[in-house]
Amino acid sequence: MSWDAWPDNRPQEYTPRMVDLQFDLVGATIPADSAQPLLDALLPLLPWLGDDPGTGIHHLKGAESNSGDAALHINRRTKLFLRVPLARVEAMQALVGRSLDLAGHALEIGTFKARPFSPFANLYAHFVDTGSSTEEQFVQDVMQELDGRFQLHCGFICGKRQTLRSASGVLAGHSLMLHGLPPHKSLQLQDEGLGRNRLLGCGVFIPHKSIAPVAPATH
Repeated sequence: MSWDAWPDNRPQEYTPRMVDLQFDLVGATIPADSAQPLLDALLPLLPWLGDDPGTGIHHLKGAESNSGDAALHINRRTKLFLRVPLARVEAMQALVGRSLDLAGHALEIGTFKARPFSPFANLYAHFVDTGSSTEEQFVQDVMQELDGRFQLHCGFICGKRQTLRSASGVLAGHSLMLHGLPPHKSLQLQDEGLGRNRLLGCGVFIPHKSIAPVAPATH
């Protein structure tokens, strides 16, 4: 059976429960490893963040001056993206104008706009954490979750192993590109994510226009 003929790869309707909100930010720098400090700063303002497993905090991007910098520079193009239930969008107005302290780095949150999901055939996650200790196990975990929870056969590309610090210790994971997704599965993956620790930016997928610059597929 070809992947295109796999029953749940056939076109279906899917209505997302979640939406991405894009917030303007004012500040100068962020920690290079910002996932846990960002979560720590947001939780007192949004104590319900952990109530829905689909809720996620996107990886916060900054620019290095030198390789290995402990702090990254941000500019007007740096945005805070939160993936939240549609029912919580109105409540997110409470963040506007608030200040965050990311381990000594000050940020002010500006206005936001909603960015509904797009059903792209290719999705990318900056960091996926499945709890695996080896790349081989990571690949098996991804295949099992795609095949089991999502009932999906698609191609994927596993990036180099990387780490991030969390309150429970150092997490290890990989970036992950999924390609050849049918529209309804693309929306479902953005809605639900893959692996663990969505509030640390893990398993949060965003559309990717092309896989051409990426290395050959692992699967």
